[in-house]
Amino acid sequence: MFSNSSISSSEPARSFTTAMKRFWLRLALFLSPLVFMGLAATLIGLSSGELLPVRFVAWLQTRGEPFVFLPQFSDHTYRLKLDAVRRRRPEILALGSSRANQWRSAMFRPTSFYNAANAVFVMRDFRRMLEGFEDFAPRVIIFSVDYFTFLPAFEFVYRKQSKDDLGGWGSSEQVDILEGVLGEVMRDPKLLFHVRNGGVPTIGLYARKTGVGFRLDGSYHYGDRESADAETVIPAIREGKQWPVSPAANLDDARIQEFERFTELARSKGIALVGVTMPFVPGVARVMEQSPLYGAWRQFHSRQTQDWIRKQGVIYFDFTALDSFGGRPDEFADPFHPSEPAYVRMLLTMLANENFRALVPHLDAEALRDRLKRASTLEAYGQEF
Repeated sequence: MFSNSSISSSEPARSFTTAMKRFWLRLALFLSPLVFMGLAATLIGLSSGELLPVRFVAWLQTRGEPFVFLPQFSDHTYRLKLDAVRRRRPEILALGSSRANQWRSAMFRPTSFYNAANAVFVMRDFRRMLEGFEDFAPRVIIFSVDYFTFLPAFEFVYRKQSKDDLGGWGSSEQVDILEGVLGEVMRDPKLLFHVRNGGVPTIGLYARKTGVGFRLDGSYHYGDRESADAETVIPAIREGKQWPVSPAANLDDARIQEFERFTELARSKGIALVGVTMPFVPGVARVMEQSPLYGAWRQFHSRQTQDWIRKQGVIYFDFTALDSFGGRPDEFADPFHPSEPAYVRMLLTMLANENFRALVPHLDAEALRDRLKRASTLEAYGQEF
């Protein structure tokens, strides 16, 4: 009696267990195509480089194998450069906007160097990044100094610049990136397999398609292009509609104070500051000098402002005029960005300043001159570090 009762009560339990197994099996079969598609899409996103966290890219840059990195569907350059500096802890660091892009580690051999430019555009972010280095402080920072970084209009454009890494799995950012990647791959499936451009491995679809992006030392490779022509931008500058040379009557006092806070923090950390104003392609500066729209430009280039910059403890070089450093009009990647050989010429001129020379006593000026003899109009070092 008791035995029969026990057997009878176990049959519903076995039936329930069997039903649940069938349910989970059917659910797995139903979801498997979706899971497979999700995994395939994720693998495509990772293989393209678009879904790689920049902290991983910063680590890859320390491995010594050349590659060029630039994604098409996200921009986390600030975090890339910050993480790279924390890992490398270089003696000399380049900092600032894209107009400091072409400082190269090979120029400063044998001293350790990293280019953290193309990441800091807003004046207050110079101090923010310096604070982000935490207990590390480079011995020397070479940074870009431009009048437009003292303007609210320039700062407004970068109000949403990301300071963080790529969003986590399932984030809205990653979903948007996957949609973009899949659309690109559907239009051109070869993107999955052509991982080199110009013989150099690439990470990120923009780098893969153009060869343009960040090198191991943080500098920017512009790829193949023609010499810059001022005539393409002069009409827009005359109308005050050309980025980044925004029109303004005066430099902004709040940004001036932020500059002072940055230099004060650097001094407190024992960092030597070297500020450099890069040239524009010939013709651009002349138009701004003559136009009533650019009072801030003229204020920036006044003796009063340049004296103020130096009073902040900055070794300052104004290379706006090509003849100030023996520059050439064809050595520009575009109207606002001088090329590598122009940077070599500027560096040679800087070495004539005894205060700067004392910061880089081991730098070989003769090697720089020899490199210029072998340089093209756009490149001097290529993938050499």
